[in-house]
Amino acid sequence: MFTVVHQSLVETMRKRTLVAAGGLTFLFLLLFFLFLRWVGKPADIAGSTYIAGLTYLYLGLFAAYVMIALFAVLILVASISAEIDDGTLLSVIPRPIKRSRVILGKWVGLSLVVFVYVSVLFWGIVLIDQAQYGNLAAGSGHLLAAYGDFLLEGLVVATVTLFGSTVTATMTNGIVVSSAVLIAFLGGALEQLGALTNPGPAFSVIGWVTSLMIPTDALYRRALFQLLGSHVYPGALIGAGPFGAVRPPGEGMVFYALIYTVGMLLLALRSFGGRDL
Repeated sequence: MFTVVHQSLVETMRKRTLVAAGGLTFLFLLLFFLFLRWVGKPADIAGSTYIAGLTYLYLGLFAAYVMIALFAVLILVASISAEIDDGTLLSVIPRPIKRSRVILGKWVGLSLVVFVYVSVLFWGIVLIDQAQYGNLAAGSGHLLAAYGDFLLEGLVVATVTLFGSTVTATMTNGIVVSSAVLIAFLGGALEQLGALTNPGPAFSVIGWVTSLMIPTDALYRRALFQLLGSHVYPGALIGAGPFGAVRPPGEGMVFYALIYTVGMLLLALRSFGGRDL
């Protein structure tokens, strides 16, 4: 399995997709830094600096949420399907290598790439914002919890995309997973708007259903909630509107995301194990 991990890492490093994604991410962080420098600090009013810093941090983290999902899809969308189409796997599978080790090796190797990307993007945004407005998190523990939620988001998308790569064509897989992430965000946004304007259960059900479909948005909302420690600034989560976490998911959603990831990996193992190459 470690051979497949190493091979996956080497192949990914050679791809132009990774170079392009890295360059665009660096450009985004540079523009985010320049934007905060250009905006500067607000007038010397009590709490204004904190509110401004938190607003821009939320803006950056929402962009990170989207970029992480897209990156995970791009890195893993062709991990199996493309290699089947071009016949690469035919030269590997006949050797004494189990199909399960191929899947697990690719999952581990490509997930490591996603983790590195998430780390650079998340901490880049946080540190740039902190340099301008100071530390806004409730504490280092809460900041690490939010970071963990973003890591788990990347792992969920990566695993779903890997499973899709074993059952469908590359383009179809990319469209389906990207659409699922978008639908999950729209469901979460409706849930947050419902918490602000309509306390009825309809919007909550929509958010709950889309989170069960793929828990990426729930992890994003949970990260925002963890970041503030739920009590630092009572109006912060409300002021963010559909991008905030007025009604944040509970801890159970994190466990569900872990179980969801394991389930998708098992489905990928089963699907690839019975697929005709």
